[in-house]
Amino acid sequence: MTTADAHILAGAYALDAVDDLERAAFTRHLGECAACADEVAEFRETAALLGRAAATGPDESFRRRVLTEISQTRQLPPRVTAGPAAPPRRSPWRRRALIGVVSVAAAAAVLAGGISIGLDQSVSGRPVPVAGGGAVISAPDATTVRAAVPGGGSISATASRQLGQVLVAARALPRLDAGHAYEVWLTGPGVPRSAGLVAPEGTVEAALSAGVDGVAVTVEPATGSLQPTTPSVANLALS
Repeated sequence: MTTADAHILAGAYALDAVDDLERAAFTRHLGECAACADEVAEFRETAALLGRAAATGPDESFRRRVLTEISQTRQLPPRVTAGPAAPPRRSPWRRRALIGVVSVAAAAAVLAGGISIGLDQSVSGRPVPVAGGGAVISAPDATTVRAAVPGGGSISATASRQLGQVLVAARALPRLDAGHAYEVWLTGPGVPRSAGLVAPEGTVEAALSAGVDGVAVTVEPATGSLQPTTPSVANLALS
């Protein structure tokens, strides 16, 4: 076994996933390599913590909200700026260890209770919606109105003036071609304000200002519009 081969066995050794020959060779290597000894200790500590973890699956409404946000959030390329010279590259075995730690942290965040999506970007000047309508639905002053959509499906709006939020939910709307999408508008005195795009089976949440008294949904280009360009498929009056 070469030194490079020995280095990459730290994780497998910590989890007892090596054969007898590898175990004997790596045990000898540990007496000569302080870095690998530290890695094995850290891997064993992490494995012990994961063994005590309790996994809780998200409910169906949480899954729908996450999938809706994924379909609505534009993926922008990273901004590249000139900077100092890149630091020395990590060795392959250290990169793999780092990826594993990040993946475990991300999974733990999801299992702990949910994802809050709220980027500071905007698409065509429109706000990016924020997931998390449970607070609106459970608000003491929450009221819900619903309207059928021509061609099938329905739109509902749950509003809480106390929280200043409105949750719009689409259910079984007719599927659109790739070039079009449903867009939600908050209506009232003045020009309608976009609350974002909504999937045929999804939700969108937006701030409910004092002047907003209704919700409308139109079919717009897939990238969204600054103002409605087609007749609304649903109109709901908010109390």
